Amino acid sequence: MSKQTKSIVSTTIVITILTLCFKLLGFVKQMVIAYFFGTTFETDIYFVAFNFVGTLSSAFIRAITISLVSIYTHCLVQRGREAASKLMSACLEILLPVVLFVLLIVYMITPYIASALGQGYTPTELEYLQQYLKICYPFFLFAVVTLVWTSMMDANKDFVVSRTESAITSITTILCILILYNVQAVTSLIIAQYLSYIIFGSLLLIRGRRYFKFTFVAFKDVPEIKTVLLTAVPLFIGNSVSQINKLVDSALSTGLGHGNVSALSYSVSLEDFVTIILVNNLVDVLYVNFSTYTAEGDYESLIDTMKKAINVMICIMIPITLVTCMCAREIVTIAFGRGNFGEKSIALTSAALIGYAVGFTSMGVRDIILRGLYSFKDTKRAMISGIFAVGANIIFSIALSHVIGVMGISIASSISLTVNFLINSQMLKRHIKNYRFLEHIPVLLKQIPGAIFVVLVVLLMKHLFDSNILIFGLSAVIGIGGYIVILMLMRIEEVEYVKGKVVSRLSRNS
Repeated sequence: MSKQTKSIVSTTIVITILTLCFKLLGFVKQMVIAYFFGTTFETDIYFVAFNFVGTLSSAFIRAITISLVSIYTHCLVQRGREAASKLMSACLEILLPVVLFVLLIVYMITPYIASALGQGYTPTELEYLQQYLKICYPFFLFAVVTLVWTSMMDANKDFVVSRTESAITSITTILCILILYNVQAVTSLIIAQYLSYIIFGSLLLIRGRRYFKFTFVAFKDVPEIKTVLLTAVPLFIGNSVSQINKLVDSALSTGLGHGNVSALSYSVSLEDFVTIILVNNLVDVLYVNFSTYTAEGDYESLIDTMKKAINVMICIMIPITLVTCMCAREIVTIAFGRGNFGEKSIALTSAALIGYAVGFTSMGVRDIILRGLYSFKDTKRAMISGIFAVGANIIFSIALSHVIGVMGISIASSISLTVNFLINSQMLKRHIKNYRFLEHIPVLLKQIPGAIFVVLVVLLMKHLFDSNILIFGLSAVIGIGGYIVILMLMRIEEVEYVKGKVVSRLSRNS
């Protein structure tokens, strides 16, 4: 394994450990929210409003930031830090006025937005939703600053500060609930989000000064800005389609009865524990290195790193998927089953979690392949595949939600992830002629003995114990531990490397 690949693994491990600590704190936050609020209409309208602004931010801002990382990295490597800093300034000069204009538009059409989101709501309930939407809209502006600065710091391989957002949000939310719940109720969550953005944004600005100083620039002096915009447009269209899918899911869940929107949101927080720690950290580090490889024309290293990353993702995600699906009720009960979070809330959230867990492996592989396409500045094909995947998602969401309720919505999301990565893996051949996703089949087949072992372990634990903690804890430790041993016996290169790294570290410590 190359020195560069080892560096990627080491960086990912450090970031993963930090994120794990922050995410554990995030669990405490979610437990506090569930204890005080449960799954009610009030939490539903908060989650609908907050998630709408989040999806709006994701579609709009990430279209710029994803293209910006690749082009900023290329500019930094080829022309130096001053040119890269001017590129950042030009992006902000364009983004901020556009964001303010978008905010003006959404404020004007709020009644229509509320009606589209709250399909199952009465006129009185829609009025409450409109109020929450208007309060949450400014989050969009905060998202511009934090996402742009985070992208810049990622491009400079400074990942630590940008990963503190979860910890800041968690601590602020917990304190606001404890102090303001009796006075503000659910609106204490909105106050907490405002404070979190202000604190996190301030830290990013302070840390980012070493890489960037804002100056007004003429666009003609920054030729890269045109490339950013041209690559961002297909991304914006693709992301917009994806966000429309999320809004459809949210609207469908409001029609399933009160509490379903909240159940989806709580299950997403559990899903995030896996995806943020094990997927996002790895692909963020990979994307910067992919962009560097393409800027340097080192396609051999790009292919080698991508293949190894996908194999590692498969080995990690399959046992986690099995344990999560089979122990969903135990996981939800342990995490949230207290206070106002009763049996109905547990049942709804468990069902949603199973649907999302089915797509863990597809999500990880999809994100790695997408970053490969983005590193070639190929956002058009990613947009096309996204449209097909989202179409599948919407169709399956509508069909399955009528049959199996909230689980149908989350399963549809997992189906769309699988469709997405399959299409993207074919499109990647346009740039990497000798890449074949079928090369990962041997690694997939080697997961079968371990998967059977995990299933048997979980069934045995459910038969022997009644305690949720014992069932999930022993299933995770024994099942995944045995799975790892079986993978070692299979002699998978990436597993052998990780094993050697761990043994070497333990030897040095002893």
